[in-house]
Amino acid sequence: MNAKELAAYMAENVTTIVEHLLPQGKKSGKEWKVGGVGGEAGGSLSVCLSGAKRGVWKDFNAGDAGDLLDLWCQCRMVSVADAMRDAKAFLGVRDEMPVRQAPTYKRPKKPECHRPTNIVGDWLSDRGLTEKTVADFQVAEQTRGAATYAVFPYKRDGEFINAKYRNVADKKDMRQEGGAEPCLFGWHLIDPSQRVIAIAEGEIDTMSLHQVGIPALSVNAGAGNHQWIDNDWSKLERFSEIYLCYDNDEAGQKGAKEVANRLGLDRCKVVVFGTSKDANDYLRTGAAAEDFLRCLAEARTFDPEELRSISDFWSGVKALFYPADDQIGNPFLTFCGTKQFWFEFRPGEVTVWTGYNGHGKSLLLNQVLIGVMEQGERVCVFSGEMTPERQGKRMAKQLGGLDRPAPAYLDHMAEWLRDRMWLFALVGSASIDRLLTVFNYGYKRYGIRHVVIDSLMMTDVQADGPGSMTSQKDVMRKLAGFARQNGVHVHLVAHPRKSVDERRTPGKQDVSGSGIITDAADNVFAVWSAQKQDLDPADDEPDAFLELHKNRNGETQHRKLALFFNRACMQFSTSSQRRPYVHVPFNQSTQQEFA
Repeated sequence: MNAKELAAYMAENVTTIVEHLLPQGKKSGKEWKVGGVGGEAGGSLSVCLSGAKRGVWKDFNAGDAGDLLDLWCQCRMVSVADAMRDAKAFLGVRDEMPVRQAPTYKRPKKPECHRPTNIVGDWLSDRGLTEKTVADFQVAEQTRGAATYAVFPYKRDGEFINAKYRNVADKKDMRQEGGAEPCLFGWHLIDPSQRVIAIAEGEIDTMSLHQVGIPALSVNAGAGNHQWIDNDWSKLERFSEIYLCYDNDEAGQKGAKEVANRLGLDRCKVVVFGTSKDANDYLRTGAAAEDFLRCLAEARTFDPEELRSISDFWSGVKALFYPADDQIGNPFLTFCGTKQFWFEFRPGEVTVWTGYNGHGKSLLLNQVLIGVMEQGERVCVFSGEMTPERQGKRMAKQLGGLDRPAPAYLDHMAEWLRDRMWLFALVGSASIDRLLTVFNYGYKRYGIRHVVIDSLMMTDVQADGPGSMTSQKDVMRKLAGFARQNGVHVHLVAHPRKSVDERRTPGKQDVSGSGIITDAADNVFAVWSAQKQDLDPADDEPDAFLELHKNRNGETQHRKLALFFNRACMQFSTSSQRRPYVHVPFNQSTQQEFA
């Protein structure tokens, strides 16, 4: 719960809050009156108890005002972060998501550098930055060979986290400390009581905003890299308003939207500085502090997606015909390193996976997820029928192409999976609403874009009887809404009816429940196994088939893929040779397979 959400929740409990913070006060009509934040006699401080301004307060003597979270800060003389923690404890609000073990980063040594000489000083001055601004951000200078670098130190909570080096004569010559933690630039200048922040795309832009009186931070690696969100997540929770001052180009605006989706659309706004590309360009045109504040006042919120001109999407239309060489595409269906280019997992879609019990649909989907992760995606899986340890055992066999990987190899696999795969760790039935709550958090917090529900029967969705059709329609609506709102791909495992002939691959109409499940899905796959007792390497007859029955937004509408199974490593492949495939290589000298 971020600061804006908490302040709204506090407003719902305004009487309880003011009685706790200001017990000496008294109710007067629709207001709570007291002499000041110290509880002194009088009525100069007024808190609105009802109506549209419920929870808003103003001290007419001191001139202070704000919401109930601000009032808590004033009364208790604490930072916003401390006030949030204390208010949550008082109201019984629990942040239910467990704290995940953070990756290990190297804390770099402070670089050997010195105060800026005329070389770096003039370079910064040419960008409109004053000596005071440069000193505030502690920008230094470093010489390596014939090159001179501006050094931008990243400091947070009094600790040196990272540094960025920029060759003042060559924009392409830029680097950061190796292995350092990705975080925002400028934390050391942000007051603990600050509730509004601007986030810019570069250090120079952040320095420009600071110079005109706007508290600001900067991302460390451009508009498209959001690793800093993972590490600065808890520190960003205290901001009720976040102004995204990204570059006014396609990449910058795309990055701003992605950041807003994760930090919360309700508290983010996009700022454009006239016709200038960024904040520093605007400063160099002669813009004053009031000009910057006007741009912030005109910042746009994220409008509903329903009302858009088709011209807004035309660059995407062109990209479908003429994709850019460096465009990052959607992950393809992949088996043992072989991409099936006829099917891609598009964002904002729901794929239903069906198949008879024992025919390997969950095992095959597990392998499909490996291919998705190899293509840079993060996944989260709910399997109500299998413990996390059993899921991990299957995954390890498929990752290494081995029946029993060595302990050191298993540790290596764990490191590979650490930032790629998460579990909804519950064995048993789960509610759809709780699953989506956790999946939504996983998307915002970690950028997880593929979520799996294995299976529908392990949720609270009514399977049959009166009301079952409505229940199934409601869940498909929720899944589709979640997928499209966040650009996430939902994988849903649904069993076929028991009376279906298992000698053939099940179709769309064979899925258990009402037809709404497959009607509402974007894609439908069916898995069928020949159920061979013994797998002869010389047997060139397929062991299983994966059949595509529906592909709403793709060009291939039906496809049947023959698969061959290696039982030892639990891998499906498109080759009749059934050779194991290594997804995560390891030092062969320490790798061994046990009989």
